[in-house]
Amino acid sequence: MKPWTFSRKVSASIALTALAVAAVVSGFVYITFKHWTDSQETRLLDAKLRQFELRVGEVEFLPSLLQPGLGKGSGAAAFLKPDFSVFAPELDKGQVLQMLDARGRVLAEAGEGEPAPGSDVYSAEKELSLPVYGLVRLQLTDSGQSRSATAEKEVGRLLLLGLLLAAGMAVLAGGIVSRSALKPIRSMIGEVRSIGTNSLSRRLHVPAAQDELQQLGETFNGFLHKLEVSFDQQRRFIADASHELKTPLAIIEGHTHMIQRWGKQSPEVLDESLAFMMDETRRMKQLISQLLLLAEAEAEALAQEGGEEACNLKSVLNELLPQTIHVNPGVELVYDGGSGEQALPIRMPGSACYQVLRNIVENALKYTPEGGAVTIGHSRSDDGKVILTVADTGIGISAEQLPHIFERFYRTEASRNRSQGGSGLGLAIAKAIMERYGGTISIHSAPGQGTTVTLGFIGS
Repeated sequence: MKPWTFSRKVSASIALTALAVAAVVSGFVYITFKHWTDSQETRLLDAKLRQFELRVGEVEFLPSLLQPGLGKGSGAAAFLKPDFSVFAPELDKGQVLQMLDARGRVLAEAGEGEPAPGSDVYSAEKELSLPVYGLVRLQLTDSGQSRSATAEKEVGRLLLLGLLLAAGMAVLAGGIVSRSALKPIRSMIGEVRSIGTNSLSRRLHVPAAQDELQQLGETFNGFLHKLEVSFDQQRRFIADASHELKTPLAIIEGHTHMIQRWGKQSPEVLDESLAFMMDETRRMKQLISQLLLLAEAEAEALAQEGGEEACNLKSVLNELLPQTIHVNPGVELVYDGGSGEQALPIRMPGSACYQVLRNIVENALKYTPEGGAVTIGHSRSDDGKVILTVADTGIGISAEQLPHIFERFYRTEASRNRSQGGSGLGLAIAKAIMERYGGTISIHSAPGQGTTVTLGFIGS
């Protein structure tokens, strides 16, 4: 048995919906027609019975209609039997005219008709008083074999046949509509299957119509773009990390060979090689720690109601600045922490805030020549955010390099030598931490005009 695929479900849904609509319409038409024919049949019977009533009431004792004989009833009625044969030619097939006494006994009748199983029976009654019989009832019944009843049955059969035809057409239409509606989706599936890890730059064909398929195509193209960027960043990360680790490992390996060859005979070579090896080991340890910190910062933060950590931005700055002032003693560090509010609470753990500020302030001090200045200021915005700016009078960054400064291992042209001691991860870590806690970071710079870093913290 074939599985119920999405296209089969769509076809079945369309067919069942169309069939349900056809059934409802057919039922409404049949009920309406039946109600109309019932009303018409009842009115016709009433009109015909009125004619019979007038003809019966024209004669007091009905001499032309009564034949001597043993009739039903009492008194004269027991010897006189009404003769309704004169009315028989005027009755339609299935119609019966009867005269009943007060006890419901049939005194006379004309016409023949037995009700068919499941058919409707229509009737009309009139009461009148006759000299011989007293109060009697004239009753005209139709056993469902009249022309209107027959027409009703034919209409019912035609509607049933139409419903069966509608069911077949609904199934066919459901298949055609589902194939037509799902054709663009099947085309997208084929395009997606043809996209591999080496062809992430390809994009799906997006329909021009502003509909759900267009939204689906644009959404998937956006996902492909994010995936392509992620893969590119991963490739660059692996290449850059390999390069960064390869250099200290090569240095350590070289000095290991030197120790093996000359270190035993030369204490100077041994001491020098061990010093280099310790420096490179320290550099790799720092690099690995930064990579772990970056991975932790980029991990999705679990939002816990009422469990957000907070810290005082001023306290973090007062703790940090005395430690960073020795990074470049020739640069003036300006910070007025005594003005304005006594505390600046922000929604960020103190350790994370310290890491962000340390990376930003140390970068500003490293790339500012002696005699320059680094100025730190903060304020509150209208929406309650705490804005901190770190502005330096350093070498600046070119417009071509600005879009890449938050990338891992990226270094500007002026900082590519290893003497600066940077690994190119500081700004990437700062950006990841800020975004994790809902903050923002932006940099404005120009060559020779300094750099300004703006941090936006969520106020607590």
